[in-house]
Amino acid sequence: MFVSVNGRRIGGGANTFASNFSDWVKCRSEGLVLERKLAKADLAIVIANKVNEKELSRAKSNGCFVIHRLDEHVEEGENGDRRGKHQAIRRINQLADVTIYQSDFVFQNMHPYLSFPPNYEIILNGGDQTKFFPATEVGSYVGHVSWSVGEKKRLDLLYTFAKENAAQKILLVGNQERSKFKFGMLPNVRCVGPVRRRDLLKWLHKMKWIYFPSENDPCPNTVVEGILAGLPVCFNKDGGTRELVRGCGLPLERAGEMDSGLEEMRSLALSRTDLFFEKVAEKYLNLYRQYSRGV
Repeated sequence: MFVSVNGRRIGGGANTFASNFSDWVKCRSEGLVLERKLAKADLAIVIANKVNEKELSRAKSNGCFVIHRLDEHVEEGENGDRRGKHQAIRRINQLADVTIYQSDFVFQNMHPYLSFPPNYEIILNGGDQTKFFPATEVGSYVGHVSWSVGEKKRLDLLYTFAKENAAQKILLVGNQERSKFKFGMLPNVRCVGPVRRRDLLKWLHKMKWIYFPSENDPCPNTVVEGILAGLPVCFNKDGGTRELVRGCGLPLERAGEMDSGLEEMRSLALSRTDLFFEKVAEKYLNLYRQYSRGV
């Protein structure tokens, strides 16, 4: 089995997925082996455009089964880099045996763009429940985690929320201070900056719920890991985040109701075994078995 992103790399949704998948394979007792060289693999999981197209074509010709995982959002008038990336994804998808969309939001956006590949599945992201689990006591902060300060992260909404809710203690983990917003100047905001992935859980445990305003986010790992840590999520309805949250949170417009509904939403978050990565990974393997008749 070949995964087109190095699982040892840290940061970003693709790298987190690859790391989780690599760990899952290593923990299995039967027959799966990670292969570093695509040419030797029977099954390749290709993430977006992160593969050498010529090598993939040769592997496909030699019988390699290709699963194409997509966590993308195409827009009109994209700049050169994004347009080039999405054109590469479309070419790569022509070699795929099965396409996996990370949410229905991704499916609705990407499926027509890819000319409607016949074999596909919608599989939400999962997280490692051995690394992200609930605290024994609920924290006291409204939290936000982000490694990016791009426009789609809607840090303007986060800043407005923090400024207008002075009674709430806000905990920011990531690169928010690199944005144009002066989060550190707000008396109710604590900025801890970027942290190592293995240290993230201790900061999640200081939170009572997550404010997540990112828009058009296909299927954010931050939300998955927060829910696994027992945290309800206040989310932007534009994108795939709502598909992850389900009843474990409320849309941004109802942020004022989060505290009053915290106990019920936390209880629902604690029951979300569907987000365990091992269940997600098994779905990938089952697709391989289904379409290739492998064992």
